[in-house]
Formats: sequence, C-alpha cells, structure tokens
Amino acid sequence: MRWIQVYTVTVFLLVLIFIPMVHADHSPTHSRWSVEAGDSDGETEVLLLDNNGRVIIPIFIENENLISITIEFEYTVPFEASISAVDSLTIEGSSSEEFNVVLGDIDRFEYAAGTTDEFEIVGTVTSRQGLPVSVPGDSDSSIIDIEIPAFRSLEIDVKAPLDSIQAGLSSNLVVTVLNSGNVVERASEAMISGNCPLLEYDKKISQLIDKNIASGSTLTVEIPFDVASNHPTENCNLVVETIFVWSDSSQSYSDSVKIKILEVEVEEINEEDDEEMTITNPLPAPGALCGVLMAIFAALVRKGGQGSVVGSQPET
Repeated sequence: MRWIQVYTVTVFLLVLIFIPMVHADHSPTHSRWSVEAGDSDGETEVLLLDNNGRVIIPIFIENENLISITIEFEYTVPFEASISAVDSLTIEGSSSEEFNVVLGDIDRFEYAAGTTDEFEIVGTVTSRQGLPVSVPGDSDSSIIDIEIPAFRSLEIDVKAPLDSIQAGLSSNLVVTVLNSGNVVERASEAMISGNCPLLEYDKKISQLIDKNIASGSTLTVEIPFDVASNHPTENCNLVVETIFVWSDSSQSYSDSVKIKILEVEVEEINEEDDEEMTITNPLPAPGALCGVLMAIFAALVRKGGQGSVVGSQPET
C-alpha cells in the first residue's frame, strides 16, 4: 500500500509540473514583452532620411518573462523603400535584444521636403520555450514616422550665343538656374563680373533675384551687354554668380563663359593706288579758257571793222 501512495504522489507532482508547460502557449505574455522602434523608451517619433536615400531604424525587444519566446515580424514600409530586416528572433527569458531595420532606395528628390510616411513593425509570438503555440500568439507593434528633409541641389549654366563678337556690337548672355532639390529656392543675390572693362553691362542681375524656382524646374534669363567700338581683340571671361541664403547656411553657385572680342579693322589708303586712280582733266583751266575766247573775239572785231571801210569807198 505504501508504494501505491508514493506512486500516486509522484504522478501528482509530475502532473503539476508539466501541465503549466504543456499549456504555456495559452498563457498571455503580451504584458511581459514589448517591441519599440526608434529607442527603447519609445520616445523617438520621427527619423530623417539621409543623403543616400536611407534610414536606419533601431528596434528594441524586451522579454520580461522567465521563459524564452520566439517572435516573427511583419513590416509596413514607407515611400516604396527596400528593406533589410530580420524575419524572426528568439529572446531568452528576462532579457532584451536590439537589431536594426534598414530602409533604402528612397528617391529623396521625388518627395517635397517635410513629407512623412509611417513605418510599422508588428511582432507576434510563435513559440514559448521552444514549443509552438497552438493558437495565434499575442502580438505587439510600434510605429514611427519617416520624414523627407530638405535636400538642396542647384546648378547654374551660362552661355553666349556667339563664340566671338565684333567690337561695337551688342549681344546677350543666357543664364539658366536649375533646381534639382526638393524645396523651392530663391536667389538672394546675383551679379556678373568680367576682365574686360570696355564691355558694358549691369553688374546686378535683377532678373534672377527673389524669383521662386520650384523643385525640378529652371529659371532662364537673358543679360544684355554692349561692346565698345574701340575694343581691341581680346578674350573676355564673364562670370555669373548667384547666392542663396537659408535659415541655417548659405551657398554660392557660379559659372563662366569666354567670349572673343574682335576689333574693328580700319582700311588704310595706299598712296600708289590713289595716284593710279587719279583722273587727269584734259580741258584747260577756266581762266585760260576765258583768255582764249576773248582773244578770238577781239580778232573777229578787228577783221569786221576793216571790211566796213573798204566797202564805203566811191566808184571812180
């Protein structure tokens, strides 16, 4: 009888030990484990995209249970990003784990500065102490915003319509400012300078100042200039500079163009050619001609007078 009592007590104790383990998958553990994105305290609300179109999101898992748990993860990704992350993780009892989720291939210029989208991680317990759960396990989740910051990308291009221009003429420089960033830009200053003092232009380019340049668009203006008529043949270098000022910094952008000025050629008169082209006048000078005519007239008068005297004598 005694061995029966001992057997009964032993079986009862074994049942007490194993029943909790067998039914452990039904015991709620959500209140004793958690997942947080950004930091372990869940205080980070926004993460910014970097210059490479990536963002690294720290994930913190804490297991306050005495037994290990295995968690599978699902992710909701913002901005159609690619993702590199773990699919599942086993965490020992009374411990914590940390890993990073990397989002990449986000076109930072496709979205306006300040645009946000949510990243969400959902963890679900799939086993406890190595034993699969027979029903869907409890889950926890965390959400954090991913923000597109301001990315600035500006270019300036200066072109002259002709490689060379003759002195005394006028022309125009064509200046184009390209905004490839994701924020509206506006130049605070714009000026032109050069190494040829006989070129005339307005040093301040008012057409470029305080003009909104939308993201992905260009602003093109023409800058007139005049070349003095006495400008010698010379290579002139013209530089256009723009300055953009922001709340935290400023940046200048410039481009230059080289123009060849051709002096006006003055045609010299050759003395030999001038003599060959001189025509000799065969007629006498006006004074000599008058003298000749008067002499002829006087002779005629004398001759006429003599004829009249002879005709008046009487016949004998």
